[in-house]
Amino acid sequence: MQMLMTRSFVVVLALVGITTLSGCNVRGLFTSYGDDPAWVDPNAAAAETAAAGETGGPGKAIYGRICAACHLGSGKGVPGNNIPPLAGSAIAQGDARKPIGIVLHGFRGPIERNGVQINGQMAAWKDQLSDQEIADVLTFVRSSFGNAGAAVTPDEVKAVREETASRTVPYTEAELP
Repeated sequence: MQMLMTRSFVVVLALVGITTLSGCNVRGLFTSYGDDPAWVDPNAAAAETAAAGETGGPGKAIYGRICAACHLGSGKGVPGNNIPPLAGSAIAQGDARKPIGIVLHGFRGPIERNGVQINGQMAAWKDQLSDQEIADVLTFVRSSFGNAGAAVTPDEVKAVREETASRTVPYTEAELP
């Protein structure tokens, strides 16, 4: 009798365990579906929409979300951490093809800015940002921080994207278009 009760208890305990685990979808811990969800800031779209009505347009919100973490909100960068300034940058304000190429494909040093040696690397954003978003953020950078560059259009970004589509590595200063 004792053995029968022990077996029954084990069976019931096993069934309770299986039911509990299946209800919690524990099997998801042991399998991968290849499309793990990415966290999306529920306020990001609202911030970009709100920023569009402010000085800086939608590029200001994109800059704040993506670029400011490294280049800072002031655009001054962090030379000691190998992050060049965008404020007063000749590249940011000059021929738009250069900053478009950098945002699309990334950049790696060494470079010298304002007498400071910098040897860092910037990520490529071609897969994360649309032509419109790149145009918006570059227009913001080129007209902020004391810069006086012209606006960038999505068509300019599209042209550089198409011309450099086969590029797989970040630009160096000597390779910039």
